[in-house]
Amino acid sequence: MIQLIECEGAPRDLGFDQGTQCRVALNAAYRSRSRWQRARLRLLAESEACRRARLEIRRFYPQQAETMEAMARAARVPVSWLIANLAGNRGATSPADALILAAASAITDRGGLLARALPGDAIVRRSRPESGFRSVELTQPWRVAPLAGVNEAGLAVACVASPGAVAGSRHAVPAALLAHDCLRRFDSLDGAIDWLLVRPGGGKSMLVLADLSGEIAGVSVDGDERKVFRPADGLIVHTGGHARQAEIEKGLREASPLLGSDLGRFFGMPLVVVGDGDRWFEI
Repeated sequence: MIQLIECEGAPRDLGFDQGTQCRVALNAAYRSRSRWQRARLRLLAESEACRRARLEIRRFYPQQAETMEAMARAARVPVSWLIANLAGNRGATSPADALILAAASAITDRGGLLARALPGDAIVRRSRPESGFRSVELTQPWRVAPLAGVNEAGLAVACVASPGAVAGSRHAVPAALLAHDCLRRFDSLDGAIDWLLVRPGGGKSMLVLADLSGEIAGVSVDGDERKVFRPADGLIVHTGGHARQAEIEKGLREASPLLGSDLGRFFGMPLVVVGDGDRWFEI
């Protein structure tokens, strides 16, 4: 059964709530590191990528930095470990793992819909920030940013990060952190896309969004390069380069219309589905 956590208040309160409720999982993951690795993390003997990521989070994402620091204190793990997970893109999925991100609007009868593969350590977080929109999100115990979610204004977002650093990127912190800002700040597709195009962040990821209009769009991040996708047929499928990409796209178009539970059966794998029609969230 997937754990449900409740987080409310200022950024430090959100982090404290998550760290407290996920303390067992976070401690188990941290202690799976060797003693030498744990000692280095405690002493802040971090890699250059982690050092850059820590500085960039504090500079460009101060609220998320505050959340991570409170999470670490509550869970009694080093914040450097959380940053190392982020900078190392822990949880990123390779094509061999058959990660599937599907976004459909025109082929459903409930408006915009996003579906994302469900990781084994997933949790569901109800977030009620002191300022900004409330949201329901899929995330992982150590992660501040959501993997997928929908806010009270009806904006839905799903994110897939690919493993490995991108050569030549100016930024060490992954742009996947921006999924958090999209849910907290925006009630429409256009505002969120404008934000994604100008805010700092690196790595390689795909963020797909849908809003109450039923329109969908994707923003691809590859280092410092950003591209926007607005499909005319209302369908985006991103598998991270998996061999079944064309087969999946063809099957989705032929299976219209699909609802959330239908998508899980169609793909034959666990999915989380978020949509904007009735602000719904389904696993």
